Amino acid sequence: LSPKKEKHDRVRIFTPPKPMLNGCILPGPIAQMEAFTGWSVRGHTEKGNRPTWWCKFDKVVVFDGVEEIEGEMRFKIRTSKGLTVARRRGDTETVVIPMNCAHCQDMLNRTEWKYDVQVCKRTVCWDCNERCKWEVEQEKKKKSKDAAEGQNVERGDANRIRADSVLQDEQERHEELMSKIGIEPAPKEPIEIVGSIEERL
Repeated sequence: LSPKKEKHDRVRIFTPPKPMLNGCILPGPIAQMEAFTGWSVRGHTEKGNRPTWWCKFDKVVVFDGVEEIEGEMRFKIRTSKGLTVARRRGDTETVVIPMNCAHCQDMLNRTEWKYDVQVCKRTVCWDCNERCKWEVEQEKKKKSKDAAEGQNVERGDANRIRADSVLQDEQERHEELMSKIGIEPAPKEPIEIVGSIEERL
């Protein structure tokens, strides 16, 4: 009998999808020297707006989120791998890939790329599992960014109201000081709006 081979732990490094140069998914060799990979193209489903991507092992992958089972967090994933017969009872999803690049729009004569695919619940490879973790982090960053922008808008409105109230308080204080000194404040002139022009009476 041949001796048993020792098991070695394989070191794996996750490579997140690289942002496309100027948002172009069809770059020429002059614009981008690296090889084109479908892994870096990010799409989403038309119904639930869930992230999708392409994997050479799992084909089209749809990430439906995270669920908790018996205190353990698990990813809800559907893929299009396998025979068509095996996926006949799967769900049909419409994958949308937006094209924000003028070069892509000119080459493909469309502003977005849509295609239908049948997907079923499947286990995925190590890279896709790590990609799901990365997608969860991206969703958290987006939510925190949107919340921060909303707070900035509210804060700007509050500052605007506060500035108006300060000016109003200054005017009242000025009139009060003038009355204490003995100076009568100037009478307020009535203003009549004629068309779009304010005319003093």
